[in-house]
Amino acid sequence: MKVEDEKYSAIEVLNTINNDDTCCVEEVGQMVQKLVRVFQLFERDQIKVHGFTSSQCYAMLEILKVGSLTMNELSEKMNLDSSTMTRVIDKLVRDGIINRDRDESDRRVVVVSLSDSGINAAKELSHSVNEYYKKIIKNIPDGEVLDILSCVSKLLKAFEKANPNCC
Repeated sequence: MKVEDEKYSAIEVLNTINNDDTCCVEEVGQMVQKLVRVFQLFERDQIKVHGFTSSQCYAMLEILKVGSLTMNELSEKMNLDSSTMTRVIDKLVRDGIINRDRDESDRRVVVVSLSDSGINAAKELSHSVNEYYKKIIKNIPDGEVLDILSCVSKLLKAFEKANPNCC
């Protein structure tokens, strides 16, 4: 079975995977690679047009969800080491998007939150990303969204098991 064969959808290919460790290796690899390329285009078209990198965007969205996070919490959520997360945040602090403060009870802990302009930018990013996801959902056949979510969830779990250092 080849991915290029239009008679096989991504879900059908994923459903054919069994305990045979050679089953569908090329097909899954091709689909994952294509998904990565499509996601890179999504980032270019939906995130970078706002002047942010993907890491900056996702950091801002994580902070928007909860109001503030310690740098360690943000690093864990983003699955980035502390030094990388610091570099991501540094530019946002410099640009006035993120506030970085010391925790009053423990001065070793750094807490980040969105500035007023950061809240506006994060809300705009969130809206842009959600509008794109709405377009995707509109292009999924009726009644299949939950099936796709289930399959994507299984795929993510497989990635996590295959790479324990991930996510």
